[in-house]
Amino acid sequence: MRPIFNAIMIILKKHLIKFKLIFVLFLILLPFFSIAKDISIDKDKLQLYFDSVVSIDSIIPENARTAKSLGTVRQGSGVIIDNQTILTIGYIVLEAKKITIGLRNGKKIPGRLYGYDHTSGFGIISPIISTELKSLKLGDSNKIGLDEPLYILPSPFKGSGSVAKMVSRRPFAGWWEYYLDKPIYTLPTNQSWAGSPLINSNGEILGIGSLFIADAASPGIMSPGNMFVPINLLKPILKDLKKYGRRKSNIKPYIGLSSNEYNGQVIVKRVSRDGPSYIAGIKANDIITSVNGNLVKNLKKFYEAVWATGNSGVSIKIVIQRNGKQINFDVKPIDRMDYFIKNNSY
Repeated sequence: MRPIFNAIMIILKKHLIKFKLIFVLFLILLPFFSIAKDISIDKDKLQLYFDSVVSIDSIIPENARTAKSLGTVRQGSGVIIDNQTILTIGYIVLEAKKITIGLRNGKKIPGRLYGYDHTSGFGIISPIISTELKSLKLGDSNKIGLDEPLYILPSPFKGSGSVAKMVSRRPFAGWWEYYLDKPIYTLPTNQSWAGSPLINSNGEILGIGSLFIADAASPGIMSPGNMFVPINLLKPILKDLKKYGRRKSNIKPYIGLSSNEYNGQVIVKRVSRDGPSYIAGIKANDIITSVNGNLVKNLKKFYEAVWATGNSGVSIKIVIQRNGKQINFDVKPIDRMDYFIKNNSY
């Protein structure tokens, strides 16, 4: 009986592998099922929507805090939300000393960084010279149907537009002290995602392109796609960004750590020079075990414990393991906006 049982198990395992492959293939091909119909219906409208999408090219000084991690030459797209405001993903323009905005007609105009919000990741820029801009409306990112056709619209000078579908709204924790509760994950991938608007058939902005994601459909399942920052996160802070260049409420304390989670541990990957953790003495490869007495085993719990302090300047007690020894640190967080180089942008 044993050989027969083993043979049955081998057959089942083979079929299970085939089923998983078929399921993953289905997830990847799902967004294509109605593409032909969607494009034929909205082709003329999409051409009009492209008039509100711009290219963005930024030059960042060598001494910028983000120069090493993000580079000194950055590019992507943005979308016009009013006659003086262009919305993009913030890392394209953060600490920029020079910003060039490219309109669809080929005209290029100088721009300036108007505001940045690290909590969401949004950045807004504006043209330095008076220019007539055609805007798109902000949509409702809480109302996106799984079968709804969505459109990723990079500037034509940066890449090609594509049709996509939303496949997930799960949390995302980034190593750069960044956490989103319900970002928008889409399939298939668009290689020119950075700063590109995600819009619906009515031309309403639902999100801004942030990242390439290898497992967009579900954690651990290979399904290359993109992650978009939901537009609803912009609405409560837009007035502050325009007036002050930053949010004025619910400011997350910043401690200057890049971390990864691995096997139930939060491991320091890099310490930002002259940041709070650098000054306190925390080093790369330290293992963070607790924050203010709260055990942390993943990035989400780590960020929640740090952000629970609520204010910059309030000392945070962080316990780490280094070479088998436990070390206690008092870290005084700051407002992240005070850490970056401003370049007279705001």
